[in-house]
Amino acid sequence: MSADLRAWFEGYIAAFNRNDFDGFGAYYAPDVVFAGQAAQVVGRAAVLDFYRTVKAHLDETLDLLTFVGAPDGSRIAAELGTSLVARRDWLEMPTGAMRAGDRRESVNFVIYDIEDGHFVRVRSARFGRGAA
Repeated sequence: MSADLRAWFEGYIAAFNRNDFDGFGAYYAPDVVFAGQAAQVVGRAAVLDFYRTVKAHLDETLDLLTFVGAPDGSRIAAELGTSLVARRDWLEMPTGAMRAGDRRESVNFVIYDIEDGHFVRVRSARFGRGAA
């Protein structure tokens, strides 16, 4: 997979951006450890439940800004531009309330550990945040 790692990862981003839960969910190992800014959960089902909640309130899209893949395919380091647009009020949003029409832009660093073609651990940190 190492030669095609970027294309494989771009497939994940594309599935995520089109809200294809089966498509992007297939990238997560059943027992993935997910440490995001809005949730820390374990397991594919928990990650997908989290994103179902997010995407019920927001349009979230990712833009791959920088990609670094380990030669053996075991890890990806990515710089991702993230855009959030609230479709409805979400006052209990874990990273801060948003109201319908609000927009947030951020740049995040995300490390994906990979085993057997699946993410087994995902860790993210925000680099920058802005509002539009």
